[in-house]
Amino acid sequence: MDLGRTDVRTPQAARDGQAPHPARDVGPTRDTGAVRELLGALSLEQKIGLLTGADNFSLPGQPLIGLRPLVMSDGPAGVRGAFLDPADRSSSLPAPIALAACWDPELIEQVAAQLGREARAKGIHIVLGPTVNLARTPFGGRGFESFGEDPVLAGRAAAAWVRGLQSAGVAATAKHYVGNDAETERWTADSRIDETTLRELYLAPFEACVVEGECAMIMAGYNKLNGITMTEHTQLLRDVLKRDWGFAGAVVSDWFAARSTVETALAGLDLVMPGPHGPWGAELVEAVASGAVSESEIDEKALRLLRVARMVGALGGEEPRAQPGPRADRQVLRRAAAGSFTLLRNSGGALPLPRNAHSIALLGPNALSPQYQGLGSAQVGAAIAVSPAEGLRAALGEPTQLTVHQGCRTWLTTPTPDPQLLTEPATRAPGARLEIRGKDGGLQHTDVLERPEVTWWDPMPPTVVRAEIRELTFRTTYRAQAPGPHRFAVAGLGALRLELDGPFEEPAPVVLAETAPPVEDPIAALSQPFEIGTVLELDEGDLVEVFASCDPSGHDGEFTRFQLGVIPMPEEDALIKEAVSAAQSSEVAVVVVGAAAGTESEGYDRQTLALPGRQDELVEAVAAVNARTVVVVNSGMPVLMPWADQVAAIIQVWFPGQEFGHALADVLLGFVEPGGRLPVTIPRSEAGVPVGRARPVDGALEYSEGLLVGYRAYDKAGREPLFPFGHGLGYTSWMFEGLDVPIGPVHAGADVEVTVTVRNTGRRAGREIVQLYLSEPEMGNVDGYPQYKRPIRVLAALGSAQAEPGEETHVRLRVPARAFARWDGETHAWVHPRGSYLLQVGRSSRDLRLSAPVLIG
Repeated sequence: MDLGRTDVRTPQAARDGQAPHPARDVGPTRDTGAVRELLGALSLEQKIGLLTGADNFSLPGQPLIGLRPLVMSDGPAGVRGAFLDPADRSSSLPAPIALAACWDPELIEQVAAQLGREARAKGIHIVLGPTVNLARTPFGGRGFESFGEDPVLAGRAAAAWVRGLQSAGVAATAKHYVGNDAETERWTADSRIDETTLRELYLAPFEACVVEGECAMIMAGYNKLNGITMTEHTQLLRDVLKRDWGFAGAVVSDWFAARSTVETALAGLDLVMPGPHGPWGAELVEAVASGAVSESEIDEKALRLLRVARMVGALGGEEPRAQPGPRADRQVLRRAAAGSFTLLRNSGGALPLPRNAHSIALLGPNALSPQYQGLGSAQVGAAIAVSPAEGLRAALGEPTQLTVHQGCRTWLTTPTPDPQLLTEPATRAPGARLEIRGKDGGLQHTDVLERPEVTWWDPMPPTVVRAEIRELTFRTTYRAQAPGPHRFAVAGLGALRLELDGPFEEPAPVVLAETAPPVEDPIAALSQPFEIGTVLELDEGDLVEVFASCDPSGHDGEFTRFQLGVIPMPEEDALIKEAVSAAQSSEVAVVVVGAAAGTESEGYDRQTLALPGRQDELVEAVAAVNARTVVVVNSGMPVLMPWADQVAAIIQVWFPGQEFGHALADVLLGFVEPGGRLPVTIPRSEAGVPVGRARPVDGALEYSEGLLVGYRAYDKAGREPLFPFGHGLGYTSWMFEGLDVPIGPVHAGADVEVTVTVRNTGRRAGREIVQLYLSEPEMGNVDGYPQYKRPIRVLAALGSAQAEPGEETHVRLRVPARAFARWDGETHAWVHPRGSYLLQVGRSSRDLRLSAPVLIG
């Protein structure tokens, strides 16, 4: 193969010019020999018994060797606990996409360490995160769980997250390995990815988690990769992950992803979840007895699991006690949220707002019902949630008049009502009476819930036998707070019934009944449940007796969803008119728009990038009457902004977690700078998105764009996005004054050190993100991978500068040797083409201030 001046090749196991690294234990665990001795005390059946979960979220213990049960929890943006218990609330952290927007590995590490300490306090040993699949398309329903569209940024962020979590003695689980980048047909889709693209893009963040973060666990996804199911993918599990990268931890299946016995055992899967049933157990014992699987394979799997157990303190000795307390430090979460807020536009210095403003109109559906987090397994029961209205009121004080208006409706499922408007019939307490009855009609469980909502996919109340449930019911009385139309609805999985009785014109009660259709993905049904309902006209003070029921017996017994919703339904024209009137009479209008509950979730992809409901109309109407309109976009992934040039300022705040309101007030009023830079490109239209709706065709999901994902595709096509990757403004200005690179050739396979000189030319102290992009020489094809399919430039390094007004500072960046390498599909190795590369530094992928060549020879 003719590679021109390319003559330096790196073996698979080498990284950034270093020698292949030996296998090692995960995290702080180093004594492999001592762990291996423990296996000698166990029979084959006992060893295999360790390799399937004891239930949904725990692993079995083995007293014979001092192994205590290991407890897992979902937790990319907060540790839920062993199950979703309304009485056991959690800290709600900024979503991973928000953390990526910080472009600050040290801050990410601090946030993840807080998560780790809270996990220990909840008795959790293993957190099922981070999600390091790339945000290949903005239509991805789970994109908010990712660290963005670029493998370098995602790898740096994910490795920092892993280090932070594991510093607290909790094991991290990087997921979903690999090519599990969309939700549509996620259980079966075959991701077709060429070898170069796989190595240079989609495997890179996982490799960073292993090599830089020493991640304890890797989760194999549901999908196939080039025709092979991931839990059976020997090349990627055994060869790449364990041999080439030296991964010494355990590979766990995604829940129910292991569907075979011998194939998964031989491929390198170590742990099947959930349990106690699955394809291993007695079947794996039989496979060893028949010679299809060797006992040494079982020993290796058990050894890997015991390493993780020792790392988290569950093997021998006493269980470490939780330190320092049950919940994350709110100041750290507040700082991280503000650090993620990305100022996209700031015309005429509209921000920060004057702290002595006489009047501010806070408008929009997300001002009142913000989205702190995405849905699915990333969701937690938040102990604290500070809304934008609460945060601004606390920060502004008495002199400023703050008016708040909803503006329009966006909810997909009728929200649960304020508990103070509900009265439980027997005790007269706020809320609704929940009853669960078995198939024999006997009462299994009863309780009074403040909010009439039940979502269970983990252990249910101890008296409830899931398989025996015949009916769940809510009984309550609703009191109308204002006159007008009100929607009453029941949502859930199963046969639904809703009965309403009150001061209606009809003499008989209103009765609705319908059965939810079968669901393809149960998680999707939890986030967007089937609903039936009706609208009633009420007067202020009217009382409505409500009875709602759900018979879940016809649906998957692993999941239960049942919700009673009631909400006033004023005319939307009136809502918009009220918001516009408030904006017209105020100095400043802050419009908080974004996702609705359920628009971004595990289980399904987004159908549109447009804001739900009439939010675009609301923004345009407000901007028409108030020149100082600030739009706050509360979404996990990009949305279309047809009004972008009509408003004074735009801030993307992602899913910021519990401290949303306080962090927003900090940024709007200038107490802190908005610190974020875009980890994804924001498109002008859906038609301009390089990778659109990722829908498999006949089961195959083709990654035909290859390396041209996100900003790489925009650059190659010469198209202008609305806001480019890496973009973000602050409250000061910066000048890039110098770029120092090595003089003379640099040895191929070596890192390159550069220094960037920047100066704060503004009036206040600030922080700047220095981004370095690399353009490779025109080298022709490598294994048939033509130059026209390669990016014009790629992110290669990043750093930050902190400076006072007028101060000059120097930022030292290390461009790793890997940045200069290509993957050669013929030799299955990294190659380092010799030649002159161009380094460019600046504020975004499209705002590059300085450049210099570097010769690799």
